[in-house]
Amino acid sequence: MSIKTLRKRIALVAVSALGVGLLSVAPASAAIAADSVTADTLYLGITRDTDGTVNANSGTTGVSSAMTQIGYITDTSATTQTTDTSAAIYATNQIRYATVYPNAKISFVAAGSATSADGLSVVVTGGTLSNLAATAAEGVTLAAADINGDFTAVTTDAAGQDVIYGVFNVSAAVGSVATITVYTGTNVTNTARTSGTAVAQYQLTVAAASLSGTYSATDSTVTQQACLASGDTAGTVAYDTTTRCRNGYTGSIYVDLEDGFGAELTTGTISATASNNALITNSATASTGSSVNGATSSFTSVASDGEVWLYVKQPTANTAGSSTVTISWNGTVVGTKTITWEGDIATLAIDTANSSANFSTNQADTTANIGAAGVVYVAKDAAGNAVTLSSQPSVYSATGALIGSTTSTTTDANYAALQTSSVGYGYTMLVIPANALSGKGAYQLYVTNAQGALIKSQVVDVTVSRGSTNSFAVSWDKTSYNFGDIATLTISAKDAYGNPIADGTTLAGLDLTVSTAGFTAVGAACSTSSVFVGGVKTCKYAALNAEGNYSYSVDLTTATAQSASVGTLSVKPSSAVVSNAEVLAAIVKLIASINKQIRALQKSLKK
Repeated sequence: MSIKTLRKRIALVAVSALGVGLLSVAPASAAIAADSVTADTLYLGITRDTDGTVNANSGTTGVSSAMTQIGYITDTSATTQTTDTSAAIYATNQIRYATVYPNAKISFVAAGSATSADGLSVVVTGGTLSNLAATAAEGVTLAAADINGDFTAVTTDAAGQDVIYGVFNVSAAVGSVATITVYTGTNVTNTARTSGTAVAQYQLTVAAASLSGTYSATDSTVTQQACLASGDTAGTVAYDTTTRCRNGYTGSIYVDLEDGFGAELTTGTISATASNNALITNSATASTGSSVNGATSSFTSVASDGEVWLYVKQPTANTAGSSTVTISWNGTVVGTKTITWEGDIATLAIDTANSSANFSTNQADTTANIGAAGVVYVAKDAAGNAVTLSSQPSVYSATGALIGSTTSTTTDANYAALQTSSVGYGYTMLVIPANALSGKGAYQLYVTNAQGALIKSQVVDVTVSRGSTNSFAVSWDKTSYNFGDIATLTISAKDAYGNPIADGTTLAGLDLTVSTAGFTAVGAACSTSSVFVGGVKTCKYAALNAEGNYSYSVDLTTATAQSASVGTLSVKPSSAVVSNAEVLAAIVKLIASINKQIRALQKSLKK
């Protein structure tokens, strides 16, 4: 057996000479199991001590909830705090940060590498170590030589994985940093405790005790959550929703109060008031809205555990309104939130400017339907606020070629979407049965509000086409264009019964040619995937700076054979531009005038 190993087997009698309270040894029955910890890891116990004496780990596992602390505040690392299931925070192959109060006492467990030849040491600055013990696969005890004279470092080197546990007693001044670092490696010895690799460290900033328990707006959260339907669960997001509550929904506010160290404010009381006689209640957990919708009394205050949810009932049922909630902690206002509500549906209007005017018979409820989003509507409450709907409006009446029509039940953002108050409108499609009807038709939609009343839209007149494109016509806005003019080509199409083709019908078989010597397409060029709206499709072209006559040809696939529409367009300079021919003619006229004057002068001189 080596001298190093023998040193670790020194009798407990020699160990006791180091002083009561600074060094203790875990009995064999309480040895830490090496396989219960992660290699190269430093664990800090964060369970608050209740009797004033910090407990180092004394269980049969490497880390346990028996580890306690006095004066620990919070982990302040840039990344999320990593927490062991046994109520300890830990650092593995990294440096982490936390804040503590002056004279804090933190229990710890340091786990070395899984390599049996490696040594393990724990080194602290700004404090001392106590209640030290160590263990490994064969059970190791600490000797006097394993701990330095000022109790700021401890080392062990066993045949198995080393584990050291104890208490870090912080003595650093307010504003300074105390550190506890784990080193491991084959070079770690009692005389070279930091010769290995620093595998884990906690840097503990000592904060002023006077800041403890003082409300910090920066570290606290007071935010309005998404409004709740009966049965919904409140949220915990750290930002305010800007959406108006739906009629009958409950307003929700999340309150998480912390001091300047990020520690929960667990003392004092939280109180809240709501304007406009809105009922308000609270819960210590994220309970559902159903308990609030039935509230009959107002919340006054609750003992603070740092976190509470406030639920606010709509001031007047079925009526648009608002309530300003003022939240206080121990009499100090920590936040105000104004919650607004929609009222019950009072009006429904079809946006004819953005809705289809031409539909098609046999129009099924499918996203492949022509004229997608054919009906755009707006539902409002009595105050003029757009409301959120839970279902699409239904057809109240459908006449003429629309008899038997319904609205879409398909849910697709490109085809049919319910109105929300944030968007301000919704859209759907008229589903028209397959029949022999076409031509004029009219429809009217309705919704049922919370009070059971039917809210109807205006009657809208439309045209219903039947079958595919039967004929088309072509026209230009002018026959002659100046340089740089925008020329508009209009293609119109009708079914076999003379009705404008349905909105959304593609230009099937389009064969469009406009001479590129005189014109170039502007914007998206017309193609076979372009669609008719109002029975027409317009295409834009820019006239080039090239004088002349240019040809065009337009053809579509039609049920009845039809020849392509062909013709020519003229491009010329504007009247403000003088052409070369005009300049030449002017020069000829000028020369003739000069010659005339010369002859007149010669004749005069002869006399």
